[in-house]
Amino acid sequence: MDIEDCESSLAASNCAACPEYSPDNPCPRSQTRHDASIKGKPNHYDVVIIGAGCIGGAIARELSRYKVSVLVVEAADDVSQGATKGNSGIVHSGYDDKPGSLHAKFCWPGNQMFEQLDRELRFGYQKNGSLVLATNQNEIKILEELLDRGNRNGVQHLRIIGEKELR
Repeated sequence: MDIEDCESSLAASNCAACPEYSPDNPCPRSQTRHDASIKGKPNHYDVVIIGAGCIGGAIARELSRYKVSVLVVEAADDVSQGATKGNSGIVHSGYDDKPGSLHAKFCWPGNQMFEQLDRELRFGYQKNGSLVLATNQNEIKILEELLDRGNRNGVQHLRIIGEKELR
């Protein structure tokens, strides 16, 4: 959904359930309510996030639930202009990550968080999986290695299919 089409589905009445809602302050989460000067020192922040891509944005969103002052620093002229902008739209599951690595540890659990995140933010997540193709016996061995890695990393719903099922 384009942002221009969101206005009707994001009516201010949805904010009424917020415990900090008041008619004089209809959306406290969108304001600098935890101004850095509250601490008595100008430019004092509890957390500084470098980068306003999907990871920096997700961290800032999570921290918005707490009473901390947060600064997000971005080199580009808008959010999501770096690696996030250039991604292919795939939510990786972790079948190709090196077992024992931090990527392997957090990839599958992070993948599983996207459905709930989409329910909250309505960004149009589609759970459609991925397909890695092999065209010869050497590549089939690579598929088997990826399947083994995925299983060791705790990724669910992995399988190798043959040409007949693919067609």
